[in-house]
Amino acid sequence: YLNEIKDSRIKLFKNETNKGLFFNLNYLIKQSNSELIKLWAQDDIMLLDCLKTFVSFFENNPEVGFAYSQRIMIDENGVEKENNNFDPTPEIISKELHSKIAYYTGSIAGNIANVCIHKKALEKVGLFNESMKISADFEMWVRIAEYFPVGHINQKLIKLRDHSGQLSRNEKYYLNHVKEDLIVYRKLNFYCDNKMKKNGKKMMRNHKLLFYFTLMLKAFSKSKILLSIKYFITLARFDNIFILFLNFLKIKLFKIKPILFTINSIHEE
Repeated sequence: YLNEIKDSRIKLFKNETNKGLFFNLNYLIKQSNSELIKLWAQDDIMLLDCLKTFVSFFENNPEVGFAYSQRIMIDENGVEKENNNFDPTPEIISKELHSKIAYYTGSIAGNIANVCIHKKALEKVGLFNESMKISADFEMWVRIAEYFPVGHINQKLIKLRDHSGQLSRNEKYYLNHVKEDLIVYRKLNFYCDNKMKKNGKKMMRNHKLLFYFTLMLKAFSKSKILLSIKYFITLARFDNIFILFLNFLKIKLFKIKPILFTINSIHEE
């Protein structure tokens, strides 16, 4: 189909072997001659005004390093899912607010297909980390956000396909996902001030680290002892495992609700 398109602006490249998502992104970025790099994935759908809206956004906000849009979730058959979520994140996200969001939820964009990067940001921080299989996008956002504000287009510009076959949803890759995420959090800790790191660790213990700890217990409950030990070692290298255990008891067993993250809370205190 692509070979049949007669348009001089379209260039096709093909690997003889599968070299992975982040190798491909880096390779194509090197081939590009535009200031803006719109990332894409083959199983998603771009809405009509997607590219136009991103270009307009960067024209109005030239200081932004990368921007992401809202999206419509669809299943493997293209059927739309519940999409009534409201996101109060502002249009321009400061380094401090991005750090807080990252501590709480990980990758701010949640995907690559709803992201557009300004080439000046890539020239500053470099390309995607090809040694990572899952979290290299999260790692890229953290690197860019150290030097540039992040843009948020509160408009649904793509249809994002959500299906069980995705790499990040595959249980056998969960441990690698955790390891890579924690590498990214160490990078985030490196440039955040002490107050942000302290608050960030609290949020992580109530959310991300709690989820990772739960994965360890699930592995143990399924008699995957070696896997659970690997989770234990990975988490213990990042945080106090006893505190994580107490937090698990408090939140999961005794149902004590943690203080939830809000966008406005970064301005509190």
